[in-house]
Amino acid sequence: MDVPAVVRRHRTALLGTAFLLTGDERSAEERVDRALARLSPADDHAAAVRALLRTRPGRGRITEAGPDPWWVSPAELTAARRTAAVLAGLAPADRTALVRAHEDLPADPDRLARARAALPDPSAALAGLLAVRRPPVRDDAAAVPVVAAHRRARWARPALAVAVLAVVAVLATQLPRTAPTPAAAAAAGRFDGPARGSLADDTAFLAAARDAPWAGRAAPADRRVVLAGDLLDRRVVLVVGDTADGLVGQWSTAATGAPAADLEPANQPVALRADRPAALLLDTALVVVADPDEGVRVSTGQVVGPSGAVQRVYRAQPVDDGVAALQLAAPDPGGLAVRVQVARTGEVSPVALADVPVTRAGSAGATAPAAVGPPLRGSPADGGARQAAADAALGAVTAPTGLDPAALAPVLVWAGPLPRPVGGEVDAVVLAVPLPGGALVVSTAWADRLADGTLQQVGCGSRAFPAGTDPAAVVLAARCVVADRESGTSQVTVLLTGPGGTTTTPDDGRRLDVLPVDGAPVPVTRTGPGDLFDE
Repeated sequence: MDVPAVVRRHRTALLGTAFLLTGDERSAEERVDRALARLSPADDHAAAVRALLRTRPGRGRITEAGPDPWWVSPAELTAARRTAAVLAGLAPADRTALVRAHEDLPADPDRLARARAALPDPSAALAGLLAVRRPPVRDDAAAVPVVAAHRRARWARPALAVAVLAVVAVLATQLPRTAPTPAAAAAAGRFDGPARGSLADDTAFLAAARDAPWAGRAAPADRRVVLAGDLLDRRVVLVVGDTADGLVGQWSTAATGAPAADLEPANQPVALRADRPAALLLDTALVVVADPDEGVRVSTGQVVGPSGAVQRVYRAQPVDDGVAALQLAAPDPGGLAVRVQVARTGEVSPVALADVPVTRAGSAGATAPAAVGPPLRGSPADGGARQAAADAALGAVTAPTGLDPAALAPVLVWAGPLPRPVGGEVDAVVLAVPLPGGALVVSTAWADRLADGTLQQVGCGSRAFPAGTDPAAVVLAARCVVADRESGTSQVTVLLTGPGGTTTTPDDGRRLDVLPVDGAPVPVTRTGPGDLFDE
């Protein structure tokens, strides 16, 4: 079976459908992996959806809430949250009926009517909800071995069950009866063993670190130091405690060589999973505490190749006594760039990969101001927010890639106004960003300084061009949604800019996906699903 072909054909569309069913990006991804194991490349989308509907929800999985998506307006985000709340309140069968109808599959009419009564305009509401999805943990390439493992397990289970029954029957008649032997002691967990790190033998430091106050809560009575040492030019300590709600961890840091009394909490105490490592990203320092025999893989961001193709690459990190440490090029407070995985022996495949929750701390900003000169084209007028628009456009590139903004040399291709929905204009820019691999990413964004002095900054999507592309020669179309926070209204405009000038076209129906320019189709960029960095 050509598993890669199945993944390429069905995975992207199924991820959206699964998210509507579950409301949880990670649970959706797991169900899609199991559904893909049931399919062949010849199956159509309807068959893929039916396979997805036959999968069972995960047991007790809870995903931490991620940051608000930067690619949608506040009004769209509010509407999506309302839709999510309505869906969460539906009976599972009613919700499934609504999703089946959304996918043009037959649905129970009574259940569908109940769902539509709670969500009067389901098509628009579900589309708006899909626009705020977070990226999946795995890309298609990383999903292939997971799907293949699920497929092997599906074929192996019946044969294994028969074999086990046969062996049990034989052993029941041939083995002599013996007294039961004591069960082997359970292996210590990653948070139960002795402290690790360069200070693991300093009993006085460990005792003081264990007894140090916790941030915002009383320290658990049963706690222990899991990590204490000097890593990446700072002293890092992880204390783990047992509570009625499970494991809780407190990360603390200080200057290298500092006494335990100088330790300061890096974050509020966080819930830890006994089956996953713990990870801390403090500004640009990433520390992962794992089992000594586990492999730690880190992706510092999406990579844009010389051709303009985007992919996420994971690299194995050295693990010394169960600890991996890595210095990043730039901080990732928004959580879009850095991903951590742990590799261990799987139940149905040689290697199983699991995502590791990352605790983010520190005060470093995600984006340095964009150092740009005058625009190559466009109006010289500045409404007071042009720099903020350029910062937003640059951040839309550096946030998912993890690149250091200060190391890039963006070019301001165009600057000018876009209409507000309630009158007036906002500042918009088209920014070309040459990347280390040679490709050119062109990002569009707008910004507005509100009456209270705060800034509103929103991206309009990005597009990649191959290495060697001249910023002055690019032709780019971008859909910009300018929203008014007070009224909740929005004005949608497609901006088309090229060597010959810049034009704007209203697109409140959001129907423009491709614009013909000199006989060649130009795709319209947008944020969310379908954007360059959409995972």
